[in-house]
Amino acid sequence: MSHPTSAVYAVCVPHLPFLEIQDRAQNAPFWAAYDAQAAALRDFDPELVIAFGSDHYEGQLMRAMAPFMIGVQAEAVPDTGGFPGPLQVPQAQARACAEFLMEQEFDVAVSHAMQVDHGFSHVLHRMLGGVAARPVIPLFINSLAQPRPSFARVRKFGHAVGCFAAQTGLRVAVLGSGGLSHETGDIFPQVHEAQDPVLREFLIHGGDRGPLSRAQWRENLKHGLAEVNRLMQARTPGVGQVRADWDARFLGLLTQGDLGVFDTWRDAEVEREAGNGAGEVRSWVASMAAAQDMGAGAPVVDYYEAGTFLTVAAVVTHASGPARSRA
Repeated sequence: MSHPTSAVYAVCVPHLPFLEIQDRAQNAPFWAAYDAQAAALRDFDPELVIAFGSDHYEGQLMRAMAPFMIGVQAEAVPDTGGFPGPLQVPQAQARACAEFLMEQEFDVAVSHAMQVDHGFSHVLHRMLGGVAARPVIPLFINSLAQPRPSFARVRKFGHAVGCFAAQTGLRVAVLGSGGLSHETGDIFPQVHEAQDPVLREFLIHGGDRGPLSRAQWRENLKHGLAEVNRLMQARTPGVGQVRADWDARFLGLLTQGDLGVFDTWRDAEVEREAGNGAGEVRSWVASMAAAQDMGAGAPVVDYYEAGTFLTVAAVVTHASGPARSRA
């Protein structure tokens, strides 16, 4: 009997809160593609999930912002667009992954009390049926706060994770969570740009110090997102727009399969050309790099729409590798 080999099913999707604020009928074609991939993923029946995601000043703050972090224990917070609850993290495998990454010269941070927001919980809930539905190793990539890891480093990080996952002999789902081109405006500012000292204190300490509590931060975001959604519903010019040309270029390169083309991308150029939220494509690059190392072919774009009712392009992308027997 031959040694079992790992199989992979990878999916990249957005995690924007507006998907939960808006009626699904408004984005029916997107949800049809999303639900089809969720059904295919559940039929694949993953034994392990590798999730690449970001954070929005919920679990990761500016008192110590790691470029990369792995959660050995993790819990999702009750933020807008997210689904709260403890994740089912296989601790021995998570520790083994961390040790493997260290051996590959990735000084990844390790958390035994990792908190994740909708950057993880949305895709876990919608793709798998709940944040604790499957064993999952959460891998945080800093895509929001400057300075962010380079695209070359993110690609190599994804390859290293894929190399680890390929050795498990399991059916592995790889999830990439994040938007393409989009602007977050002043909702998630850089700490050095925050003029309000109260806000700046929160971005650093997350409500542990200062008058702005975590509960108030979430309430403010909730009202802010509701107002942006109202403006989008009214088709207010300049609100909810995406850079369709940039999205097409990114997706074109991603689906060619040679992820090394992103090594020359510079963070400042991405922000200037695609908005200050476009850094989340790091999760896409990392996830597809991981899937490649597990034998997946080039990804396929199942659905894309550069509309005004979503603040990011609605995209579902998937790739898969050779399946092995479940016996």
